Amino acid sequence: MALTITEDFARALDCLDRGENLFLTGKAGTGKSTLIRHFMATHEKRRTVVAAPTGVAALNVGGYTLHRLFSFGPNVTPSDVASGRAKPGKFAKTIAKLETLIIDEASMVRADLFDTIALALQQYGPHPGRPFGGIQLVLVGDLYQLPPVVTEAETEYFQTVYRTPYFFSAENFNLDLFNVVSLETVFRQIGDTVLVDILNAIREGRMTKGVQAALNAHFDRDFEPPKDEFWLTLATTNNIVSARNRRALECLDGQIFVANAEISGEIDRSARATEETLYFKIGAQIMLLNNDAAGRWVNGSMGVIVDIDIDPADPGGLGGCVYVRLRNGNTVAVEPYTWEITRPEVIGRDIQHHLVGSFTQFPFKLAWAVTIHKSQGQTLDRAVIDLTGGTRATGQLYVALSRCTSLEGLVLHRRIYAKDLKIDHRVREFLSGSTRRETTRLCAIEAVLVGQSDGFVRPIEVAVAFPDGSVTSTLVNPTRDVGDSAAVYGLGARQLQSAPTLAQAWPFLEDAISGYGLVSSDAEAMLGILDTELKRNGMVSGLEKIVTPADGSGGGREFRAGMRAGERAQLTLTAALEGGTTQPAVEYQPLEVSYTGYQMTDDLMIMPYGEAADVAAMLEEKFAGHPVCAETETALADFERAYWVSVKRVRAGDAPPAAAVLSPGVRICFTGTAMLDGVVYEREEMEEIAWAAGFHPVNNVTKTRCDCLVAADVATMSNKAKNAARWGKPVISAEDFLHFVNGR
Repeated sequence: MALTITEDFARALDCLDRGENLFLTGKAGTGKSTLIRHFMATHEKRRTVVAAPTGVAALNVGGYTLHRLFSFGPNVTPSDVASGRAKPGKFAKTIAKLETLIIDEASMVRADLFDTIALALQQYGPHPGRPFGGIQLVLVGDLYQLPPVVTEAETEYFQTVYRTPYFFSAENFNLDLFNVVSLETVFRQIGDTVLVDILNAIREGRMTKGVQAALNAHFDRDFEPPKDEFWLTLATTNNIVSARNRRALECLDGQIFVANAEISGEIDRSARATEETLYFKIGAQIMLLNNDAAGRWVNGSMGVIVDIDIDPADPGGLGGCVYVRLRNGNTVAVEPYTWEITRPEVIGRDIQHHLVGSFTQFPFKLAWAVTIHKSQGQTLDRAVIDLTGGTRATGQLYVALSRCTSLEGLVLHRRIYAKDLKIDHRVREFLSGSTRRETTRLCAIEAVLVGQSDGFVRPIEVAVAFPDGSVTSTLVNPTRDVGDSAAVYGLGARQLQSAPTLAQAWPFLEDAISGYGLVSSDAEAMLGILDTELKRNGMVSGLEKIVTPADGSGGGREFRAGMRAGERAQLTLTAALEGGTTQPAVEYQPLEVSYTGYQMTDDLMIMPYGEAADVAAMLEEKFAGHPVCAETETALADFERAYWVSVKRVRAGDAPPAAAVLSPGVRICFTGTAMLDGVVYEREEMEEIAWAAGFHPVNNVTKTRCDCLVAADVATMSNKAKNAARWGKPVISAEDFLHFVNGR
């Protein structure tokens, strides 16, 4: 990339020249790595080292991995450095005389790794005892791109010790010690301003329907890359990548070679860096998966197999080497490599890792397709993006799309949906808090939730309280079982059947909250729940920040059991107005104008937002093929009379008698939390009763492996109920089922 000195570049270079700490951020393709290379080339006399958390990132800037620079093992902890168990080795003299350390791809530096590095510099840097050992520390990266990797076993650690896994949550990070420069001019897509605008919107979590349509114009499920052109497929999972690579390998002529891994100890499949049985040919495109001790390649280097020297008599195929021509033109001999497998355990404020096994295999994978995670830092003229199964991590959609230099070279194997846009609101808070419109004009938003037991938390009522004492609220259809909400809140499936989804209610709610700062008893949780539920239903909103009352949840007042959303919101707002908030509130601004939606009041009145005829069409689509219960029938009839519209629907008939459906061996699926004579029956208990009565419980309603659905409320609009309607499966109430079983 030819260097263009923009105003942002000049400010960053000025900070670097003065030896001041710097956090250099900016969008993908703005030249962050180019700026660092320019600084290195023009300051050769300064004792500067560039490092990165991953091999690919280190390769891109001609530096070291952080672990190699500090001689850290893969599982080093801050206490290892503090106690002297871990200390710089090969590069100790370099660190002791260092002037500037540049860390590229800082978004992937975990908080615990940052603390470990900070302590090592403080102890072994040129000025022991001073922050970062008195050196200039430069952090480079875009926090809107891929986050640090945290395994499931490490989640608890980052929930208790650190607020987030990002470097800015480290104990030794203080933003006041850093200049912050954000590069704004995009060079990677400089010839495609439309793509630049699209990427800017997605990076900030503001994907409008227009942006979504522009991207989906490049959808082509059947596209196959021409054999004489270089196309790289980026996918979300290893399974998709493996399938595409197998097909590409089959198209190559020549002998196929097989290498079988040597495995010892306890190793989960997810801990294997590559395939247990590796198939490859001369001409195969591959990605290397380890950091070469001699520095010839790093994890993520790509190349093509040009020769294979494996003893045919070796049954495992690990007795030789594979010759690979790297993208820099060098040919290297790649031999089998051994990964040590550990298991993490949280001890105090540290993670200790215990050796449980090893995995030996050639350190590469086929790489006609790679995961989005492995693509970070690459620039592609042609790319196929396959989001089958949905995005898995924050920033994944942005990273995938921003690898491309133009829309012309982009093909989508699957359409992009709102739910694919995942951002971490804590990152947005860290990066943009000073640039948004702060306000003291507050309203409180609270919700009644279901699904806490299984993790699929969704609102069934949302309310907003305002300073003038007014409260506006709506019931919400969660399109899932509502558990015991009928008993606790008086809101069962019958009351919620005709309620809007959160996305259908949002135009009305958004109009009410626009211009206010939002406050909630658990701000971070509420923001996540609302954002996730809106995107699940196809909507991206302007939600960016919710704050908490300064004196805690609901102002220190616990919500009593059964308290509805409106009363909760009033308590929260009172606490915020009397005691302030933990942070300045930010004025809510709609992302785009929404014209059609509706509110469902507590007395089941449908209140349209927009044209009543459009809402009627929305309701027709909602109930297509799904019988409506008596409560919904009344609500729809009242709506038709009030607004002179018509809603086509199928009225629910009488449920079949249990005796006509239930016979020995019948396969039954259960949904919802049942109640009979004041006794609550969870689904697991219902299944045990069914087994004891000679029936066969199943987990899902399917066309061929389920005979009937037993629902806590036959008006439910859960996926199981929708499938029962789709395949004509009888639905009986849990009450009838229990009476039948007890009466036999």
